[in-house]
Amino acid sequence: MFPAMRFSADDLLLMAIVFEHEVISTQSYVHSRYRKLFYAQLTEAEKRRRQRRIPRCALLPPSASAWRRAYDSGSDQALITLTGLDFETFSYVLHDFEYYFDNFSPYSKDGLIIAVEKVGRAKGRPRLISASDALGLVLVWTRTRGSRFVLEVIFGMTQTCVSDYLSFSIIVLISVLHRKNDAKIRRPTVEKIQQYKDAVAERHPALSDVWCVMDGIKLMIQSAGDDEEQNCYYNGWTCDHYVNAVLVFCPDGTIPICCYNVPGTVHDSMVAIYGNIYNKLEDVFQRCGGRCVVDSAFARNNYTFLIKSEKPAVDMTLEQMNLAVEATSMQQSAEWGMRAFQASFPRVKDRIEFEEIGQRKLIVGINQILNVYMPSLNVNVNELYE
Repeated sequence: MFPAMRFSADDLLLMAIVFEHEVISTQSYVHSRYRKLFYAQLTEAEKRRRQRRIPRCALLPPSASAWRRAYDSGSDQALITLTGLDFETFSYVLHDFEYYFDNFSPYSKDGLIIAVEKVGRAKGRPRLISASDALGLVLVWTRTRGSRFVLEVIFGMTQTCVSDYLSFSIIVLISVLHRKNDAKIRRPTVEKIQQYKDAVAERHPALSDVWCVMDGIKLMIQSAGDDEEQNCYYNGWTCDHYVNAVLVFCPDGTIPICCYNVPGTVHDSMVAIYGNIYNKLEDVFQRCGGRCVVDSAFARNNYTFLIKSEKPAVDMTLEQMNLAVEATSMQQSAEWGMRAFQASFPRVKDRIEFEEIGQRKLIVGINQILNVYMPSLNVNVNELYE
């Protein structure tokens, strides 16, 4: 005979929780909507009506889609509106993009990108999507926001095809841009830095040795499934999840230095340290005396190559007050750069899908800072056609 065992109410509750956890952990995952009584009572036709996708019967074929009509029209205005690139630039990128598109495929048993020879051209159906369609898909995706069903209508592709080709095209485009010198983020030459310093000094006489401005940006991201990973991206000040980036802008709007894809708990100044930005700015300062304007987020260390924007104080000299005022005015150009960056690619305003295979990449380009600090580079389009 076993001795009688007595359990308190807390012991019974704890055992019940453990038992429930064991039962749940042995069950396969079922989406929440399939556990709802209402959804279970729907017929197959009613379930199909509630799917957030457009069926093939309601779409034009890719060869007759709205995208193909715009692309075949040869209109730079249409292509710039859709992709942000004119036909000359689009063709320049497409030349290398087409090689990867023709020789690799997103369709495999494990979902990885593989060489087309391993799939076998003769065994599969011919592609209805061309390389120009795939490149246009990823560029139009960056220019839109929200649900992807809009892309289904524009390109005449079902939701599955849009998802597969979009993931594939993003990776291919990143591979292509990594090999393009014009797309690389790199520090300018000493001669170019001197041009930037002259452009800034013309507008801000007190900033005679400034060649760039720096600021940080937060991009929203989905919460991770793991609690420890989720905590890395959580920002307690705004109560949301982010990845941080620090961008350096030149007077012509280009980005010579940056650090991105950093967990949201990291401060902007620490991002600059992790990304080696301070060392790169210091190297420029030692070579040609160029300095960078920053805001109070980068005031942790008193670097000689940084000029911090701040409010004028009573104990400042007249020279220090002028420097503070013009530095604050110069810092505004970083906001223009961030605004132009997000306006050109509205997709970065959406919440980024959490992933760990390197797809969180950003495309950057020239923005409206050019109009203020480098007006000599502006061209009157009307004069080109006189």
